Amino acid sequence: MNILKCLLIAIIVTVWEGAASAQSNHPMGLEARFFPMLGRLLTDEQRLSLLRNMDSQRDQIQPLQEKIRSSRAALLNQIVNGKFDEKFARQYAGQAAGAEAQLTVIFARALSQMQPPLSARQIAQLKNFQSGRFFGFRDEAEAPAPEVHLKLPPPLPTDTNGLPIVN
Repeated sequence: MNILKCLLIAIIVTVWEGAASAQSNHPMGLEARFFPMLGRLLTDEQRLSLLRNMDSQRDQIQPLQEKIRSSRAALLNQIVNGKFDEKFARQYAGQAAGAEAQLTVIFARALSQMQPPLSARQIAQLKNFQSGRFFGFRDEAEAPAPEVHLKLPPPLPTDTNGLPIVN
């Protein structure tokens, strides 16, 4: 049973590290982490400026990302080892949260120093962003109808039970 737990922990940590390293290797991985829609809003000039700002902070970012990964791995180990200790769980969760907070401040600083700054329209789109909704529209009534991909024939007439009427 312990071997199975260790194997599960190893797989989960590997997946977490792979996702985190893919995000850190992607030049704009942090923008998607903090503002998922930001990559679609920025102009090329803004994107380059933000990338330069983030690159200047890379020596601070990488240790924070490693701290997050190791804290989460330790927390997961604490959860599944069979000897749960709330004190240690809080300690590991606090370490991860502290590193996340520092990353957020670094990104916010880089975004605030980006040139040219966000336009009023970009700011409004960021403020109104809701995952799963049409891009750039606040109300569904304002959003265009989804594109029709398949033309279906009109529905068949049905009886009172909802079954098609066959002649």
